[in-house]
Amino acid sequence: MMMNLEHFWSIIETSRDGLDSALSSGNMSKQVERLKSILAALAPHEIGAFSNRFLQLFHKAYDWDLWAAGFIIGGGCSDDSFMDFRYWLISMGRSVYDDALNNVESLANVAFRPDVECPEFEEFGYVADGVMQQLGISEEDAGIMEFEHPDEPTGEKWKEEDLAMRFPKLTSAEAQFGA
Repeated sequence: MMMNLEHFWSIIETSRDGLDSALSSGNMSKQVERLKSILAALAPHEIGAFSNRFLQLFHKAYDWDLWAAGFIIGGGCSDDSFMDFRYWLISMGRSVYDDALNNVESLANVAFRPDVECPEFEEFGYVADGVMQQLGISEEDAGIMEFEHPDEPTGEKWKEEDLAMRFPKLTSAEAQFGA
């Protein structure tokens, strides 16, 4: 079973409630703790439905343009870093996620905000699994579906030397606000 998109994104938004827009650290930990609390209050099949939707959105974001964004924003982006970047993208909520899938340059207005601790969020990708383990819920009881990771990202492959021309807004924002 897959969780309804509206319900999924409302859980993500609730996990973001009260994060400090002026803080550059601590928000990720707060969001993880809130998401754990929210998921722990759900029935096993609902946690599984959340996890299934999360994985579906994670795979949907396996795109060359998003990988380029992760590369530009992070000053490089390995396979593992791109996984963590996609977890971060989901953690930021529906509008950031949808906007990025429609126009990756929209992340220039997000990735360098004061409340963005890091554009990679590995821990966020494992919250549902951790809650299920903590509660003694099996994947079978939760209704976890099998998802095969796509072999190749969607979209057009890029070369590092072409990134500034293809993604000028991201490149400019990184030059101005990046580390």
